[in-house]
Amino acid sequence: MTSLPASRAALPDDSDEPFEAECAPEPGGIAARARAAAPGGAPYLASLNPEQCEAVQALDGPVLVLAGAGTGKTRVLTTRVAHMIATGKARAHEILAVTFTNKAAREMRERVVLLAGPVAEGMPWLGTFHAISTKLLRRHAELVGLKSNFSILDTDDQIRLLKQVIQAENVDDKRWPARALAMQIDNWKNRGLDPTRVPTGEAEAFANG
Repeated sequence: MTSLPASRAALPDDSDEPFEAECAPEPGGIAARARAAAPGGAPYLASLNPEQCEAVQALDGPVLVLAGAGTGKTRVLTTRVAHMIATGKARAHEILAVTFTNKAAREMRERVVLLAGPVAEGMPWLGTFHAISTKLLRRHAELVGLKSNFSILDTDDQIRLLKQVIQAENVDDKRWPARALAMQIDNWKNRGLDPTRVPTGEAEAFANG
């Protein structure tokens, strides 16, 4: 999200206590027009302090919000998404909002719906990194040589599968444990190496190749 000046980057505590100063929309701006047009105004802006309001209303270009835990970052993000929808800057299905956990994604969706109304429920691109990436992969599976109904293996599934492969190749799985192979494969994946590009020396490091 552009970056605010460092002195403005810290957000106050995200508590239920009233702020000393309310967010005042810039005169003539889309926030002011949205507040004037909405029934009873735009109440979601009234709960913000000036620094939070500045981040919410900065809709042109990137914005970077730097703040510590419990200082209102989620409030700023969800209000900014709601503000984009309320002012017509973007439609719900045009917004990409990425979180780290499913819990955070659910909380963000609930907050946006409370602020912007039912229209915000149609946000297909609000979710975790994994959920959104999976959706993209299923939609364009053929581009990476997959079928759209591919299965995702969790860590335990991977270990079980590798153990079966090791045993099928008559490799001693006590000396060459599946978990060690999984770590090696993960290392190659993180470096962007498919099986055809793994250096010969590295490929032979596990069970002599």
